[in-house]
Amino acid sequence: MIRVISSGSSRLPAQSNVVAFAFEKSPEVIAPISVGLIKKFLKEAAEDGFEGKENQTALTPGRQRNLKRIIFVGLGPKNEATTESLRRAASTAVRKLETLKAKDLIFKPPILEGAGTAPSVQALCEGIILGGYKYLDYKTKDNKTYLKTAVIIAPDSKDKGEIAKGLRMGTIFSLATTFARNLINKNPSDTTPEEMAKVAKTLAEGPIAVKVFDKEQITKMGMGGLLGVNRGSGKPPVFVHLIYKPAGKISRKIGIIGKGITFDSGGLSLKPAKVMEDMKMDMSGAAAVLGVFKALGEIKPENIEVHGLAPLTENMPGGNAMKPGDVVKTFGGKTIEVLNTDAEGRLILADTLGYASDQKLDEIIDLATLTGACIVALGNSISGLMGSDPKLMEKIKSASALSGEKVWELPLEKEYRTYIDSRIADVKNIGKSGQAGTITAGLFLKEFVDKKIPWAHLDIAGTSWADEKNLLSYFGGTGVMVRTLLHHLLSYN
Repeated sequence: MIRVISSGSSRLPAQSNVVAFAFEKSPEVIAPISVGLIKKFLKEAAEDGFEGKENQTALTPGRQRNLKRIIFVGLGPKNEATTESLRRAASTAVRKLETLKAKDLIFKPPILEGAGTAPSVQALCEGIILGGYKYLDYKTKDNKTYLKTAVIIAPDSKDKGEIAKGLRMGTIFSLATTFARNLINKNPSDTTPEEMAKVAKTLAEGPIAVKVFDKEQITKMGMGGLLGVNRGSGKPPVFVHLIYKPAGKISRKIGIIGKGITFDSGGLSLKPAKVMEDMKMDMSGAAAVLGVFKALGEIKPENIEVHGLAPLTENMPGGNAMKPGDVVKTFGGKTIEVLNTDAEGRLILADTLGYASDQKLDEIIDLATLTGACIVALGNSISGLMGSDPKLMEKIKSASALSGEKVWELPLEKEYRTYIDSRIADVKNIGKSGQAGTITAGLFLKEFVDKKIPWAHLDIAGTSWADEKNLLSYFGGTGVMVRTLLHHLLSYN
């Protein structure tokens, strides 16, 4: 993991790797070396075709005792640059220097006028840590990273307090995200419901308490959806309830729910083998909830009480597995006709949404790797957003804009509600084949939320897993929505 630190000194260590940020079609360069010197190097880079386009890079040798190399990274047009541009530029620099086996990088943070000092530094810090992330626990060769330290040079700055704030928050947000990524990327045989519960218990410190419910307690609670999905597994289900309570007065109680299928074979509605390869990621929602609580223990937001809920089970095709045609009774009493055992996430969320509604919360947000239809509609870079309350939806969109984790609102079209009507139960767990699969899944979940409680649903089926490296993710789990949810929670302070 790359450590990001701040330095009040302008003196560069010997053999420094300097990052210089440049805007497109602009002479402005942000670097921790003199203007005259950096312009000389920029001229050389320009001769090699560097124009400052977004994420474009150019490398020049430093040719001085304290300069090993200078890497120029483009931010694009200055009037279009955003905090996400900074994240991606920082990640680009990290990836480039890692291929060169560099051990450190030194930079001066560009401060965007529309964002301010702390958000700009936070974005850079996130880009460095998230861009430098690799999961190498099972590698016996090529199992190390070279880049260890990133240093912010900001001598005599009037904004030292804001720089420190941005650095602290960027580090906390990033480490919470990589915490979730590590959980997702582990062997699914090692990340069982019981093991996930053990991880949750490690977060019980200071303002955070954790309740863990076993199979017997889940049965007494009447969580038939969770029990039904679990029937084919040799591992018992677990239900985790985390609670963050601030020291002072509480003005709002917020629930965040994460789907926790620790491995999804599809049950008797078995997935194809190729599709099953990545199904350890089906607990990405629960991992994100744990990541959020990892950060809450450090940032300690005021005024809000946060409840994190994670129903945890495998979905396996054992001899006692739930069968298509079975009916299950959920927490609160509603019944579901199960026609496809691979539409299991909504079953465990149905119980959890009912449980959450009983906690007298002021809002509920759930996130789940729920539908392949969402990937078809929005791809791997945009999460689906649905919900019952326009104000809550707008707040999540605002938090998404701050984190750079894109969302797109889909309608909960009333006309499609009939698609989940069942002839023998209150609802069925699938709609019409090939039609509005993400929306009908959202309509299904809505059935189990108290109508008086504002509710939002995030479908992260496409965004929770990276099949290939992108600028902010390595292969595997992305930890998506950890940073968005943290921005949302802090918006109430």
